[in-house]
Amino acid sequence: MKNEKPQASIVKDVQAIRDRARQHIEEGALTADYKGDPKVVVKLLNEALATEIVCVLRYKRHYFMAQGMNAESVKAEFLAHAGEEQAHADELAERIVQLGGEP
Repeated sequence: MKNEKPQASIVKDVQAIRDRARQHIEEGALTADYKGDPKVVVKLLNEALATEIVCVLRYKRHYFMAQGMNAESVKAEFLAHAGEEQAHADELAERIVQLGGEP
């Protein structure tokens, strides 16, 4: 098999990939190639975060207000949606902090 790389060459390639990845991680969210204006992006992300928080509150309200024969299954659905929206909010907040902003 002519085209196979020797094992040592593969190990060097893997090490080079790891080194590049480490360098990029250490640069953080704002690399030299980042083209966005962090202040504008943080503002937009905070607006999206506010929307997600409102969604969490709505689903939680529906969860607590559900009544009737099918209330338990409906409540479970609302609670699941609230959890999904909270996860979205958490991701947005994390990104805002990465960009040097405050959620």
